Amino acid sequence: MADGGQLRNIYEDNEHYNKAFLLYDKLGDRIGTMDRWCKAGFATDIMPKLKVKISEEQPLRTLGVGSGSGELESHILKQLLQKFPRIDNHVVEPSAELSGKYKEYVSANTADLKGIDYHWEQLLLEEYQQKREKDGDTSKFHFISAVHSLYYFNDLGKWLDYLYGLLDEGGLLVVMLTSDNSSMARTWKAFPGLGHSDKFPFSGATSAHISSHFDKRGIPYQDINLDVPYDMTKVFATEPSEEGDLLVDFVTHIINFRQNASAELNVKMMAFLRNEFKQDGDRFFYNGDWGVTVVPK
Repeated sequence: MADGGQLRNIYEDNEHYNKAFLLYDKLGDRIGTMDRWCKAGFATDIMPKLKVKISEEQPLRTLGVGSGSGELESHILKQLLQKFPRIDNHVVEPSAELSGKYKEYVSANTADLKGIDYHWEQLLLEEYQQKREKDGDTSKFHFISAVHSLYYFNDLGKWLDYLYGLLDEGGLLVVMLTSDNSSMARTWKAFPGLGHSDKFPFSGATSAHISSHFDKRGIPYQDINLDVPYDMTKVFATEPSEEGDLLVDFVTHIINFRQNASAELNVKMMAFLRNEFKQDGDRFFYNGDWGVTVVPK
């Protein structure tokens, strides 16, 4: 059995990560949460802060960072379409599998996404920056979103500054991460460095890190908290299951945690999670709250 320093980060196996993420995503109803927030809060939380000046003929230029399979980002785009009938959307997503799912989603929802032109960049953010520099691209964006995608950076502040610098005047940066008050954040704090590797420097970043950075820069922002409970009952099922193992892997950010972690670390982790999860009858729920940081320029 391996100790915490020898365990493999879940990001090192893209297929395994996607399986764990998609299961976690389903059990937390992330798409439903985003849909409800966009319908109820987007008009009051976001739109008044977006003060770009473009003509009716000009498209709104948007950038999605780590857009994944596109469902969450598309809810945002649908709201923007209500005010801006033409959108030029640039998608930066390194995963070929998730990019493919995003394209499938677009094809299946053409009526709802009418007016959006997509530009696909299957790149890491660092690679996208390098490509822009090589091409001499100095274009700006009116709206940039990073939805649960800024967890793996050695220097998070550097990339927040980079994204803020890509905004046009009157534009808006929206960053969504796990809330600092969430169970996920408390797990990372209780087991620091567990998911870190040289190749994938897991920062354990939360919405509090985003707020702190812009506080230091003296840049105004607004924080919004979204309640997102996750049904994690399968983690404590009497009979072991692939789904239960995948959920533990996603929470710990370790591949096959139960099989590869030492007995001592397994006991500590399961004890921590049992204390962290809230029991409702025979179900166990995890506080997966999101923090949304809205930064106008």
